[in-house]
Amino acid sequence: MNLSIAKKHMDKIVPEFSIFSNEQVSFINDLKLPKILRFIRAHIFDDKFINPSKDIWEFRYSGNSEKISFEGMIDIESKITKFLLIKYINKNSPSHLGNHFRNFKIFFEKTKSLGKNIDFKTSKNLLLSSTENEQLYFSIKFIINIFISENFSGFSFENEYSLEILKKPNSRKNNLYYEEYEDNIDLPTINIIQKGFIELNNVLTSVTKDSLSKSELRDASILALVFATGMRPVQMAKLSAGDLKKDILEDTLGTARYSLLVPYAKQARFMHKEVVIKLPEEIACIVLAYINRLKLSDEDKLFELGKNSAITCSKAINEQLFKFSPIEYQNQVLSGDTFQIKYSMTQFRHHIGHSMAMSGASAEEIAYILGHSSLVVARHYIYSSPETAIIRAKALGRNSAYKQMITMFMTSTIIEKSDWPGKKVSGFIHKNFHHEIGGCAYDSACPFEQVRNCYGCLYFHPFKNKDHSEVLNSIQSEIDDIITIADSTQCSRNPLLLIHESTKFEIESVIARHNLIEDMKCQLNPT
Repeated sequence: MNLSIAKKHMDKIVPEFSIFSNEQVSFINDLKLPKILRFIRAHIFDDKFINPSKDIWEFRYSGNSEKISFEGMIDIESKITKFLLIKYINKNSPSHLGNHFRNFKIFFEKTKSLGKNIDFKTSKNLLLSSTENEQLYFSIKFIINIFISENFSGFSFENEYSLEILKKPNSRKNNLYYEEYEDNIDLPTINIIQKGFIELNNVLTSVTKDSLSKSELRDASILALVFATGMRPVQMAKLSAGDLKKDILEDTLGTARYSLLVPYAKQARFMHKEVVIKLPEEIACIVLAYINRLKLSDEDKLFELGKNSAITCSKAINEQLFKFSPIEYQNQVLSGDTFQIKYSMTQFRHHIGHSMAMSGASAEEIAYILGHSSLVVARHYIYSSPETAIIRAKALGRNSAYKQMITMFMTSTIIEKSDWPGKKVSGFIHKNFHHEIGGCAYDSACPFEQVRNCYGCLYFHPFKNKDHSEVLNSIQSEIDDIITIADSTQCSRNPLLLIHESTKFEIESVIARHNLIEDMKCQLNPT
């Protein structure tokens, strides 16, 4: 063997200095990269997939040709970089992926130059030193967030709170830390969670309610409370079963009112009373079912979260989110074709603050719900919330492409109309009647309006060769009317725009999925 080749081979196996600890090396070695990395929303002229095992990734997407070379990188560093890039593609467009690859390499090289192992403190310092380079800053922040969500050694879930209040590029003059904040809990994910809770409530009122295990009820309860209140893990650990109160008994319609006494996360110099938060009935019923199953008294601790409440809560919310997710997405994760998209409790907490600001809540109201001791952070949410122009941009279709994986599988299988024996979906949108656009597999009477709510439903089977673009045009006409009203009334936070944005994207996802199926048929049968 040539001596130079041998030396290069040895350098790749045994580097002079490793920035990874033994625990981190073990984590990376256990990673199983997907055999095929698919670009779910690729256009007809884009490349549809790449092979992650190769040392060179070459593809064309959105008019740009990318070539990413992992040659010369040590194996452990190459694998973790591929893992980070795949995680990025799961929630973002692969356009300009090479820029993020180069920024990831810079991050590893800078860590090596410091002669330190990768951990949160070192990564945070590199992040703070990169505020002059916006692209590098957000690439490093992405790496840190992934390491936190994966419980990578040297990173903990508690780090996420200090990460969010760091100064960002172009925001240091006024110290508005949340100025560029974007809600990471996207509308399709919210729809999946809400519909998952509704389905779970249906199970709890049926004869099959005992089929739900105690662990599933616990995970669902933790996700429900995080989704509704934005609690921290330390607050979750302080809850007792008696903190859930029934304020008003069932009325003639069978509706009750519930509230939750949420303890403060931090102990001040004097004792605070608990924050009282109203809970939706669907969420309260899930927690009550958990309390009844475990036969907890009012004085009993609500959740046994073990030695590390942050890890237990994070695992619970992501396991339950996975169960709520579309079957096709679950199958892809289980088969190793893609990595699971994970969320943190901090992201849900920010979602609560962001949503309240978007709906016009005051700084005092946001601070009360989130348990802040001052109004400073609450005002940052208000300052960062987009006004009419940004909402209009989203509603008119200029969405970012990060909602790729889950939204493509929010409906069930696309089928031929002639193959569907059950009930068919028809209804009005914007004075237009859309006839038999798909089949509904829901067993009982659906509580939602047909057509408008079907495209994001797991029980909806869109029909092939049906002009779903007509439904999209009807929704767009409604959006145009709402924007006209919003402009004339100067209503900068019209919630209907956000709802219609979600509906529009769900329809677009079905259309894109239908086109993807047709493109794959053409590739398999070119004649």
